[in-house]
Amino acid sequence: MFEESLAPFRVRARVHDAPRSSMASESIPHRNVLTYGRFDGFTTGHALMLGQLARMGDLIVGCASDALCAATGQASRLPFEARRALLENCRHVARVIPLESWDQRLTDIVNYNVSVFAVRGGLGPECAELDQIVQVVHMPSEDTSLSIALLTKSA
Repeated sequence: MFEESLAPFRVRARVHDAPRSSMASESIPHRNVLTYGRFDGFTTGHALMLGQLARMGDLIVGCASDALCAATGQASRLPFEARRALLENCRHVARVIPLESWDQRLTDIVNYNVSVFAVRGGLGPECAELDQIVQVVHMPSEDTSLSIALLTKSA
């Protein structure tokens, strides 16, 4: 009975959601950060990367749906709902959305008022056309520790 009353997702207040003084809120603009991934076999490297991205603003993560994984030939070990639940329980993630197609990038950027779009090198279609509307941060795809170091320098 108690489980039935819970929402299918949870919204969590975070430290940087606390009210700020009027002077601080004027000087620090609110930013939404968007990234996509399959997140199958979630590792500490994923958590470190998400934590670094969350320092740039509220982190929205697009998790690849089972249909997209099958269409790209990258079958996932965990179903979408399990991967989504994993991401929703990560303290760095503000919102998880399904990634149904690479064509939804522009729509997501507009709908979620995204300021920063983070993409791993070599994954997904090119993002050159997005540079006009959003700051695109390219993260190296091979070594997570290298990704974190480079992302820190570029932020």
